[in-house]
Amino acid sequence: MKMITLFLASFLGFYACGTAPASSNASTSENKASSANGAGSAAAAPSPTPKPAGANDGPKTIRDFFTLLPDKYFTLEGCMRESDKDCSKARAEYLKTYTEVEDTANGYFKGGCDGAQSCIEMAIFKRPDGTYLVGLATSGEMMNDFYFLDYKDGKWSDISSTVVPEFSKKNWYELPRVGTTVKVFAKKIVEQGTDYEVSEKGKKLYDLEWSGGRFVKK
Repeated sequence: MKMITLFLASFLGFYACGTAPASSNASTSENKASSANGAGSAAAAPSPTPKPAGANDGPKTIRDFFTLLPDKYFTLEGCMRESDKDCSKARAEYLKTYTEVEDTANGYFKGGCDGAQSCIEMAIFKRPDGTYLVGLATSGEMMNDFYFLDYKDGKWSDISSTVVPEFSKKNWYELPRVGTTVKVFAKKIVEQGTDYEVSEKGKKLYDLEWSGGRFVKK
């Protein structure tokens, strides 16, 4: 009887020892599975799509502005719209053929001309907010025009009369290559017809100094 009792006690003890590790292993397996599922979920979560670099950047250099300048202010005679819709080929050819000065550091450009193609002169003036005012002078055999332009959200605006004190089509505005002072002269009419005007720089009137994002008459 004692032998049977001892045998049963040993058997029950062995059974208890054998089942405990199984329970522990099952618990461990469940924890690993849970961790694996958690890692899988994190890996599957979509990452935010990065914005393209410079997506909100506007033109910054004098060439950037020249590249965007529309026909309204400067016509490229060599542009064939049928095969060169945005005039990019004609613009590149103009730069190659007619560039006289391209001073990126000072924000200044000057391009030559011939009988059909007009000349161009550009200078950019930086505002405190990082945007630019574009000074533009175009000339040909029978024209000399001056503009002060704003470029914003892909659109050009002529704001000459609002940013230039006493702006007048009768004046000649000499754009600076160095510095930010615009010299203003009277426009001297040499010859004039019903549909043309030949003019040149006349008497010096005053200076326009760029300060704090605006011109001040001096």
